[in-house]
Amino acid sequence: MKLQTALAAASCLASGANAIGGLGGMKIPGMGSPPKRPDGKPAPVPNWKWTDPFHPSTPEAAKRLNKFAAVCSNEKTFHAEEFLLDDLSEKPPHGILGYREGLKKVFSKLEYPGSWDGVDPHGYDRNLLMMAYDQVPLAVREWIEDRNRKEEDAAGLYAVFERAEGEVRPTATVSVAATPSVIPIKDRAGVDDKRIVIFAPGALYETLPLWVAEGSGCDSELLDISKYSPKPNDLGVIAYPTRHTTAKRRIGWRAMEFTVRADLLKLKRGEKLDPEIDAPAPKVEKKEETAVKTEEKKEEKKEEAPKTEEKKEEAPKEEEKKTEAAAEKDEL
Repeated sequence: MKLQTALAAASCLASGANAIGGLGGMKIPGMGSPPKRPDGKPAPVPNWKWTDPFHPSTPEAAKRLNKFAAVCSNEKTFHAEEFLLDDLSEKPPHGILGYREGLKKVFSKLEYPGSWDGVDPHGYDRNLLMMAYDQVPLAVREWIEDRNRKEEDAAGLYAVFERAEGEVRPTATVSVAATPSVIPIKDRAGVDDKRIVIFAPGALYETLPLWVAEGSGCDSELLDISKYSPKPNDLGVIAYPTRHTTAKRRIGWRAMEFTVRADLLKLKRGEKLDPEIDAPAPKVEKKEETAVKTEEKKEEKKEEAPKTEEKKEEAPKEEEKKTEAAAEKDEL
């Protein structure tokens, strides 16, 4: 189910609850019962590739991890607010009503990226995290903006909005298409602190090393996202959210926190990777013809066409020869 569909359904459900008193599942005397909130059915996200590399789930994965040593490791904790789709029609601090219309546009063609550990809670239990944009590490902000600048669907993972104030509600994400690729820190003052970012927990997994790169002692390696992989590799990077809390909704709190860890690995002395088991599968690249070769083939086809015509012309001549030979025999 597209996230937009769930957003719309949750919006209707929440609106219905508000219309009869806004007290969730409580029955109000003389006003009937609010719509029943359907429970989600958790299921794995299709094609999820991220597993906890620090706690292997199979003997083979554990054996592979033991061949490496962490030459650099960093861990940081971040603070955010957690909302469910029920909260789309609730005003702050309990809801994200101010961003409802903008989120509908953002997620119009996006499948829900998943929650923690590749689980999709489904329905109204799908959760979204919100952070002050200036509290997101600079490397992550630059990654989001770079994707946006290249017209890739960065907002599908991280939706950046101008902060909603009062009745002013943003209906579209922030556009950075016209801004330079690298924005100096001094130019971000007074800008990023007026923005927020909303994302599903599953979006984090694509960028985890960037969250903890600064001050790690191996900043450049963790910032090189090409080194990041679900499996341990020599001079490669592994990362995972090692801990996260849940908002205490029963007492009206939305605050939560999550911790990210990333390690730079090096193969231990004397250890070797089994080429058949440990090495990544070779990529099968489709060979593309160059423009020159394509033109050459076109010319060859053009040359073949006259030859075909010549063969067609030769056929009547052969028939004429046979007819003449037969006539000579008759004369004899």
